[in-house]
Amino acid sequence: MVNRRTGTSQGKTGPARPWLGRETGQSLVILSLFMMVFIGMLGIVIDLGRAYVNYRKMQVAADAAAVAGARALAEGFSESFVTERAQGLLTANGADSDLSTITIVDGTKVVVDAKSEVSTVFAQVLGLDTITVSAEGEAVYGAVAEADNLMPFVVEKDEWALWETVELWGNASGPGNFGWVHWSGQVPSTTTLRANIDDPSRSDTVHVGDQVSGHTGVSFSAVRNNLDAWIGQPVTVILYDPAEVTGAGANLKYVARGFARFVITSTVSQGANSKIYGYFVEYIDVGKEIDPSSTIGIKVIDFTD
Repeated sequence: MVNRRTGTSQGKTGPARPWLGRETGQSLVILSLFMMVFIGMLGIVIDLGRAYVNYRKMQVAADAAAVAGARALAEGFSESFVTERAQGLLTANGADSDLSTITIVDGTKVVVDAKSEVSTVFAQVLGLDTITVSAEGEAVYGAVAEADNLMPFVVEKDEWALWETVELWGNASGPGNFGWVHWSGQVPSTTTLRANIDDPSRSDTVHVGDQVSGHTGVSFSAVRNNLDAWIGQPVTVILYDPAEVTGAGANLKYVARGFARFVITSTVSQGANSKIYGYFVEYIDVGKEIDPSSTIGIKVIDFTD
């Protein structure tokens, strides 16, 4: 429309609104601030993600070092050697040796706190240059509390000595018994004993403190060939305390006080003076139930809660 007095035209929308420009500028400032905050938060999430990946590495390092340390304790090494071995595993898995700690408790447990520092990228804008990552691992060793796949004869616990040649069977292990045992549900006989020697998987799972029945009425010569088939191979045997033997003959009971790995080297069949020669070997299992009251015989290593 043309204004006849002034000769100028006027649009239908009316006069210009100068505040619209100011509103657009404010929106850009707000959007910029939001993007800065969003990028900052995204950067922190990325840094924390990197820290979590490193935490998983530290957990592996702590667990590996704890198990290695507990195994070294079980093998009879000094605490200084145990610490050195655990430290080697920490370093190999990326832990910081200056920040990490290794503690030995009661000579049977190893507690490891594995630490490392992760350099940040985005969190530095908040003044956080590094993130310290920490993970703990604990492992303990003791005597194994249960065993299966057992050879059907028992050995006095005082005979247990690593790598030393020992003579078993020389004397009666109880009234009317010479150390043979049978498993639950079995009828004692030469056939049963032969089968149990040939296949140790027929045995019960025996716990420390369980009573095991003696097996009478079998001559050594009748099963000697079955025993000789195991010469040179480690077998698992029950350790018992003669002071705890109860009953006699078919009612005799042994109490399991531990388990050991024994290598038969030879046998001699001479009636009541028959003998089994051999030696005990070191054997360390992982992840089985631990008997904390004993460290004789087979040892076991496991994580603690």
